Amino acid sequence: MEQLLISNAIDQTLDRTPLPPVQGRKVFVDTQYLDSVDKGYLIGSVRQRLMNHGALLVDGKDASDVTIELRSGGVGTDHVNSFVGMPHIALPGPLPLSLPEIRLYEKNSQFGTAKLGLVAYETESGNMLFDSGQALARASDNRWAIMGVGPFQSGEVRDEVNQAAQNVDFTARISNSVDPFKKRK
Repeated sequence: MEQLLISNAIDQTLDRTPLPPVQGRKVFVDTQYLDSVDKGYLIGSVRQRLMNHGALLVDGKDASDVTIELRSGGVGTDHVNSFVGMPHIALPGPLPLSLPEIRLYEKNSQFGTAKLGLVAYETESGNMLFDSGQALARASDNRWAIMGVGPFQSGEVRDEVNQAAQNVDFTARISNSVDPFKKRK
């Protein structure tokens, strides 16, 4: 779930990050200033988006017209757990007494957060062409229960997984006669 939270937050952030005009230009993606969790997914996602915008990616800075530097202000996860009720209580004494934990309501939330930016400049002259600014996004996964009933679940990642599961014909995997990832009509 943590990997999905992080990749979802990265995707949301990149959706909010404008790209420089790169149509038909040789572009080198410089990652020397990028230090983040799931760095490979982030770099691959940026490269894919640049190619979709017509960039001609090159492996070396010397072969490029434009250099794009990626930076991360933070990519990661955090958790929040809370409940309403009574915690476990152990009372010492000649006859030790132990009262069990009672949860009337509990909520467990996980979040994936990504803060990203990029800057583009002419490789030869160093003149800046484009600054995306910073983009920030957060993906969530929430689970809660009321008096032992649940868990009830929500969040962007659950919605994405449920949507993907609805578009895949899993029965085809059994028969092997149809592509198992073919979308339902």
